[in-house]
Amino acid sequence: MQSIETGPSEFKEIVYEQKDSTVILYYNRPEKRNAMTYNMVQEFTRAFDAIANDRSVRAVIIAAKGKTYCVGGDTSEFLSNTIEQTEKFQRDNLELWRKMEKMRKPVIAAVNGYANIETIQSVDLVVASEDAKFGLPETGIGVSPGAGITIRLPRVVGKYVAKELLFLGEWISSAEGYRIGIVNRVVPPERLLEESLTIATKIAKKAPLAIGAAKACVNFGSEMPLDEGMEYQLRESIAMFHTKDLKEGITAFFKEKREPKFVGE
Repeated sequence: MQSIETGPSEFKEIVYEQKDSTVILYYNRPEKRNAMTYNMVQEFTRAFDAIANDRSVRAVIIAAKGKTYCVGGDTSEFLSNTIEQTEKFQRDNLELWRKMEKMRKPVIAAVNGYANIETIQSVDLVVASEDAKFGLPETGIGVSPGAGITIRLPRVVGKYVAKELLFLGEWISSAEGYRIGIVNRVVPPERLLEESLTIATKIAKKAPLAIGAAKACVNFGSEMPLDEGMEYQLRESIAMFHTKDLKEGITAFFKEKREPKFVGE
């Protein structure tokens, strides 16, 4: 793998590695249970800006250094921040999740240990270790969970399950996360990154424009009124019929009986 540097200095609170067409971003504050600081939000934002503009990247995995995925925001900053600093952190954090949602490349969370559900709200797929735990503990310390999770979560699990997670603040297992629909796959701890990379590699072989269109249709079209959503999907679909990748896919599959080589055009 290769590590890259973006901006004036190397990342300090995340790690950026590229393996073939997949970038792996690691939370890198293991001594603090990978709690998110304002600086970490800025580093993730810079990383996703770089990824969005790098055509060699087809998929992203978010993983973690240490035994914990991410417990959420750094509480030490909660106590020292001014109102203005708190609002700045919250708004920038919200924009980070929106950036992940809007980016037309799939994002996979490879979750080990404890994970605040806020941190997986804008990924596309979740692979969880058998020992992973998911929760929203904020109400236990006097904070309402933020960063958009109280809006996104009910759309995934329903209002009643969302309220139970929000009100009780209890940690649930990866198996329970799978049952309620916030986890795609549960694997042994030693296979977590391997399984995530396998999925990313399979996605990378598909047409990137088509993957991006499918992601946009689910993330945005499905939230629209039915007729409006259908029109959105139609426009996305029509655009795919006029790409080099479609011609390559048809030629490779039907005529030359080979694996297609998509270029994203």
